[in-house]
Amino acid sequence: MERSGNGNGETRKTISSLGKEVADNRTSIEVLKSELQQSTMVHKRLDTAIEKLTGISSSIKSMLAVHEEKLSQAEKLDEIIFSKLKDRQEDTEKRYSALKENIELTEKRIMNEIKSIKNTLGDRVNVLEKWKWLIIGGSIVIGFILARNFPLVVELMKVQ
Repeated sequence: MERSGNGNGETRKTISSLGKEVADNRTSIEVLKSELQQSTMVHKRLDTAIEKLTGISSSIKSMLAVHEEKLSQAEKLDEIIFSKLKDRQEDTEKRYSALKENIELTEKRIMNEIKSIKNTLGDRVNVLEKWKWLIIGGSIVIGFILARNFPLVVELMKVQ
């Protein structure tokens, strides 16, 4: 601060400018205090939000762990189901093969029995046909003999 000849005028100016500066500084300090309070409130809100997000994050982690466990169990269950399906398919194929073999054997046995019955019936029919022809031949011979000797046969029958 410089002092000139008239100390009052300049001092007043200096005091007045200092007062103004002090008032400006007070205003700036009040503004800064207000901003600091707002900043503190924002920080508190951010801290609260961070705490809530941390809680949410841990909840999500536990939910993910539960879901991972459920997925793991579902995959194990799927493996068991597919294994059982494969076993059932193999069992069904074995049963199918066994049934097919049994059916083929039964078919062969039935065909052999049918052939045997056919041969037996054929033999019996041949025997009956032989008897038929013998009877027909005998009847023809008897008829021929009777036709030539019919009057003699009639007389022989009368005698008695």
